[in-house]
Amino acid sequence: MADLPPLSPLQGRFWRMLGIRWQRRPYDSGSHLTGGRWNAPGTPALYLSADYNTAIREMHQDLIRPGTLVAFDLAAERVADLTTWDPAVTACLWREIHMIRRETPPSWTLAQALIAAGAQGALVPSVQHRGGRNLVLWRWRKAEDGAGEGAALTLLDPEALLGGG
Repeated sequence: MADLPPLSPLQGRFWRMLGIRWQRRPYDSGSHLTGGRWNAPGTPALYLSADYNTAIREMHQDLIRPGTLVAFDLAAERVADLTTWDPAVTACLWREIHMIRRETPPSWTLAQALIAAGAQGALVPSVQHRGGRNLVLWRWRKAEDGAGEGAALTLLDPEALLGGG
């Protein structure tokens, strides 16, 4: 594998469409059960988007379903920027590679190397929304919990309706 990109601080607002089952658990992610483009089954990952249009498209993909759009403010110390990385990795057909060919997708290999290097997450191009960017976090925490290992997330929920506590 090529050299890994540098890990840099990242701050800003990121978006997520919560499916109905996740509305009361906005910091949780089910991708560790089945895997995702940037995490093998068993590897925790929280997928966010840099803008709300991308978040909506990422959640819906080819199936329109109900959801709630939420915003998080992020403060991370070690994030890799993969937005200009090789599309053979960032846009690989990970489901086909994993489920049909029974091989390891190159995005998982890169993610594991980044996790081992201490990355909290990676900024990646969206496959669902041309020009969109996503943030996949492998290590995260609620900012209100104080200092810790993961990227700090603050859920913007002024009416406390989402159960983020």
